[in-house]
Amino acid sequence: MRLGILGAGGWGKNLVRVFCELLGADAVTVIDPDSGRLDAVLSRYPAISVTTTPPWDDLSAAVIATPVPLHYQLALDALNAGLHVLVEKPLALSSDDVRSLIEAAEREDRILMVDHLLEYHPAVVRLKEMCEQDVVGTIRHMTCQRLNLGVIRSEENAWWSLAPHDVSVVLHLLNDIPIEVSATAGTVLQDGIPDVVHATLWFQNGAMAHIHVSWLDPVKTRRFTVVGEHAMAVLDDMSADKLVLHTDGIRMQDGQVVIDKEHPVVQEIADIEPLRAMAETFLHSIRTGERPRSDGWDGLRVVRVLEAVQESLDRNGAIVRLERLDA
Repeated sequence: MRLGILGAGGWGKNLVRVFCELLGADAVTVIDPDSGRLDAVLSRYPAISVTTTPPWDDLSAAVIATPVPLHYQLALDALNAGLHVLVEKPLALSSDDVRSLIEAAEREDRILMVDHLLEYHPAVVRLKEMCEQDVVGTIRHMTCQRLNLGVIRSEENAWWSLAPHDVSVVLHLLNDIPIEVSATAGTVLQDGIPDVVHATLWFQNGAMAHIHVSWLDPVKTRRFTVVGEHAMAVLDDMSADKLVLHTDGIRMQDGQVVIDKEHPVVQEIADIEPLRAMAETFLHSIRTGERPRSDGWDGLRVVRVLEAVQESLDRNGAIVRLERLDA
């Protein structure tokens, strides 16, 4: 197998590292129009191949880590050339484009996967298990925060840049897409490009999720709070205790609110790098033909929610309804 990585920028460098570890540098080709980036890659991995244009005929698989506006066409070209394809999030900028990629992958009988990295995070994997094992109970409410000072982009707003991670986790835990969304935004730095977004997602089963993303915040925050019928869980990726279960309860007794306080329990999670787990899944799917967790349909669901929230922003916070998507 020869794997091509398109894009050697910030995230591309991480992908180069992990695939060189898994396949060996001599099985990897890095494609980037910036010769300076290619020189930097060669200095670290002398056995690697580099080029400025995609050598589709020489590759078995392609990993696309370019700016988002380039995702769709590069992924389509790779699929039409008969390659398996992994794309950095989001898979594309419209659900129509994602559907086109899914159709191409099915026509060519190739794997199409999106790098929804947090679905492979061991704390998210454990939280999913806790939901399935009824430890948390039916999810009633989720709050997601993804905040930091930077990276500030001009080709996409904070919602499209940051929220794919949170949307993918919300949909993964609830096994559904919302029926309605609404959102508001704040724009400070660049006209027409929101720096902070607050979105609300409502689901058919009554669950609700709030997502707050910003690249204009002084405190780096990566937190999910899940409130279920039986317990609550907090996943804080900036904490040493990544996942904590809270079994505190609130109930009514004789017309009075009673709070039952319990000690929070830190959950044991596997010591696995999410990026490596994601990359291993891609390679495993190529070798076995198994459908990856974050396949094209997963990418479609996330992009459809991203689109709906963007529509709400464009309509000054109007509620936008979504139709169910069936794989």
